[in-house]
Amino acid sequence: MEQGVIMSKRAVLMMTFGSPEEITYEGVAEFFTNIRRGVRPEPHEIQTLYDNYVRIGGTPLQRITRKEVDLVASALGEHASVYFANKFSRPFITDVIKEMENDGIEECLCLILEPHYSYYSVMGYEKFLESDQIKFQIIKDWYREPSLLHYWADEIRKILDQIGDDSYKVIFSAHSVPVLALDFGDPYIDQIYDNSRLIAENLGLREEQYTNTWQSESDIGIPWIKPDVLEYLRDESDHPDHYIFVPIAFISEHIEVLFDNDVECKELCQELGVAYHRPPMPNSDPRLIKALLSTIQSHIDGDYSDYQPQLETFDELEAPSSTSQILEEENDIQMPDFVKKLIAKKGRENVKMPYLVKKMLEKKYGKKYD
Repeated sequence: MEQGVIMSKRAVLMMTFGSPEEITYEGVAEFFTNIRRGVRPEPHEIQTLYDNYVRIGGTPLQRITRKEVDLVASALGEHASVYFANKFSRPFITDVIKEMENDGIEECLCLILEPHYSYYSVMGYEKFLESDQIKFQIIKDWYREPSLLHYWADEIRKILDQIGDDSYKVIFSAHSVPVLALDFGDPYIDQIYDNSRLIAENLGLREEQYTNTWQSESDIGIPWIKPDVLEYLRDESDHPDHYIFVPIAFISEHIEVLFDNDVECKELCQELGVAYHRPPMPNSDPRLIKALLSTIQSHIDGDYSDYQPQLETFDELEAPSSTSQILEEENDIQMPDFVKKLIAKKGRENVKMPYLVKKMLEKKYGKKYD
């Protein structure tokens, strides 16, 4: 009986990115204003984004995610209460934490519905985890869950069986991150390559039968990891009969799959005379639910601690701030070449570097910069 009382004070908080709350011009504007931390996009940007959502018939992300959450909740039963929150749309993480506090929750296991860890994505969730009452444990990544790896291998194999003897290439694509991530040890890029390799090995693919590309980069004025998937397709001189696109950084259908892959990549394939394929996303497939439950089970009895996001995280999109203090110590740090060139061209005092970079340097070198 006592254990039941203790267990009821434990929760699993499942989180995803969010979606426009309604597919209207203003609904899309509000969502992207949230993503950009209160800075409203230009009217032409809003119009393009709105048109993209209309083109794909809206986004099913919230419906799919709530189904995933419901399936996990019914499987866990009384072992833990399950809550759901979005990073950039309602229900917001901070509001759900208040709800958990009111429900008497004392320990919360956080499962972000993105399988890989990145400063640019997962950390964006972590910074909202603040409570005087609740201790948190954050699952950093779960892409190696066997059920998820088997899901992708099985679904790709179905397409390969249809293709038969034709030539093909499997293109594993993931949301791009700025090049700076390489310099400062963000684990995301290595995890994406590792994830692709594990699936390719399962399928017995030869090295020339698959590749990695990146997609959905944002225009924030700094270089992003390449090759971009569309640039890759345009630059190839010889194309196979079939391209199989596998967006392994995502688990559910949403705009970055339904538009960036199923519209942009598909149209380019048609232009190139190559057949386009994409396996279905895991969505609420039993194999995904098994992977989610497995990762919850392997962490739920782990260590929970007071979480102080202001010490543990940084704002990956905060406006640039002056970095003269860091730059004075340029001999101690490996600055990206494009920053060195800027300094040479403009003079040290005139160079501003994104806040993100400052924080990455602090993480890497263990120094604090005001």
